[in-house]
Amino acid sequence: MKSLLKIFLFCGMIFSIPVITLLKEPATSSYYENRTLAVFPPFSIQAVMDGDYFSEVETYINDHLAGRNILLKLNTQKELALHNPVVNDTVISGDLLLPYHGTVLDHYNEESMAQELEMLQTLNGYCSEHDMQFLYVAIPEQSNAFRDRYPNYLSNSSYADDSLRTDFIDGLTALNIDHIQMAQYLSADYDKFYSKTDHHYNLYGAYETYLRVMGYINENYLTAPITTDLSITPTSTQFLGSRNRKLFGLFPTDDALYTYTLEKPVPFERYDNGKSVAATVFSESNQNVYGYYMGGDIAETIIRTNRPELPDVLVIGDSFTNALETILYTSFDEMRSLDFRYYTDKSIFEYLEDYHPDIILYVRDDLSYILTTGNGDLG
Repeated sequence: MKSLLKIFLFCGMIFSIPVITLLKEPATSSYYENRTLAVFPPFSIQAVMDGDYFSEVETYINDHLAGRNILLKLNTQKELALHNPVVNDTVISGDLLLPYHGTVLDHYNEESMAQELEMLQTLNGYCSEHDMQFLYVAIPEQSNAFRDRYPNYLSNSSYADDSLRTDFIDGLTALNIDHIQMAQYLSADYDKFYSKTDHHYNLYGAYETYLRVMGYINENYLTAPITTDLSITPTSTQFLGSRNRKLFGLFPTDDALYTYTLEKPVPFERYDNGKSVAATVFSESNQNVYGYYMGGDIAETIIRTNRPELPDVLVIGDSFTNALETILYTSFDEMRSLDFRYYTDKSIFEYLEDYHPDIILYVRDDLSYILTTGNGDLG
C-alpha cells in the first residue's frame, strides 16, 4: 500500500509540474539569466505536421517550468562548490567573471563591417554639412579588457584574432571619422576601471572616458568646462553584476558599484521619453545593479542645466553610455541621449532635423562595432 502511495505521489508530481507551468502567468524574461524567455507558439496544422509545434512547446515549458529558478540555483551552488571553471556559461578566473566562448569564429562578417562604416560615413558627412561635430568613442568590453585573464585552456575571445577591432578602427581612420580609442587609456589599469563581475566599465572607467572625451572636444572643437571637483566612493549596497546574476549572485566578490559627489553641484531638469522625472542621475530603485546609472536603458533622456552659454551634446549608444552620462551633463547646457534599441520615433537624420546639437558622441563597445541592429541601425 505504501509503495502504491509513493508511486501515485511521484506520478502526480511528474504530471502536475507541466500543468502548473502551462496554467501559471508566464514571465517574459529571466532576471538572473538576463534573457527573453520563449513565448507559447501559436497552433497550426502545418507546424504540427512539420514537428516544429511540439518542439516549440517543449522549449516554452523548459523556460517557464514551475520551480525552475530554484532548481537552477541549486545546480549553480553545486557547480560552484565543485570549483568548476565554467558555470552557467560563465568563466570563473580568480576574482573575475567572464563569458564562455564555446565556439571561436575564424573571421568577422566583412559585409556587416562595411555596412556599419558606410552608415557612419553618411552620418559624419551629414554632421559636417550641418555644423555639428561627430566623435566615435570606442570602448573595450569587459571580457576584452581582461582577455589575458582567461585560463590558458579556454578560448579568450569569440574571434580567432583581433582583426575585427583593428580593421574597424582602421576603417574609421580611412574615412576621416574622428574617434577616440579608449583602450589606449583604460589599459593603463583595467583592474581600476572595470567591474570584476559585470560586462561594463565601472564609474572610474566612465570618468576616465569623460575626461578623455572632454579633452578631445576642447582641443579640437570648442570650449566646454571639464568637471574635476568629483569624489568617487563605493555605494553601501552589495553590487550584483550582470555576470554574477547568471550565477544567482552566489559568487563571493568585493566588486562594487560607485557613486560620486560634486563640490559644486550642477542643478538640472530631466525628462525621460518626453516626461519630467526626478532630477537625479542615480536610481535608488536599481541601487545594487548597473541600472543604478541613469536608471538603466531609456529610449530618450534630456537633461537641461539652463546654461545657454555652454554647448549641447547628443549621446548615442547602449548601456555603456549610462555611467558616462551621469558625469557628462555637467559640461553642457543640454545633454540628450538616444538608445535606438528602444527609440523608434525617428531615424537619427530625422531627429537631427529638429535638434541641432553642437556635438554628437557615438559610444560603442568593441563587441558591438559591427552589429547592424539597434544602435547599429540609425537610419
